[in-house]
Amino acid sequence: MSVKISSPPENAHIAPCGLFCTNCGKFKKGKCLGCQIEAGFERCAIRLCCISKEIATCAECDAFRAPRDFRECKKIDNWVAKIFALIFKSDRPGALALLRDQGIEAYLTKKRASGKI
Repeated sequence: MSVKISSPPENAHIAPCGLFCTNCGKFKKGKCLGCQIEAGFERCAIRLCCISKEIATCAECDAFRAPRDFRECKKIDNWVAKIFALIFKSDRPGALALLRDQGIEAYLTKKRASGKI
């Protein structure tokens, strides 16, 4: 199922889970257009949830308005996500909270400052 969620600007490929697509090896090799455009992993529960709610990222989810913690969602905080976070040094809940609370520009500014864009 290849369902387009949004049309992100070239420098703003943010996956539904809050990760930055341009950091992904598949994206860098041109094997994936980014999770907002095509499913890198067809069965991704987070992406499917966002599609069903017609939102681009979990940061837009009504169930997680501030001060709710994204770690309460078992799609975001499960053993697979914890292993992924450890291996890739990522923080999905933190990225989603930043997107929700400060917006896309703050998120992109942080990524640029860390050299991840």
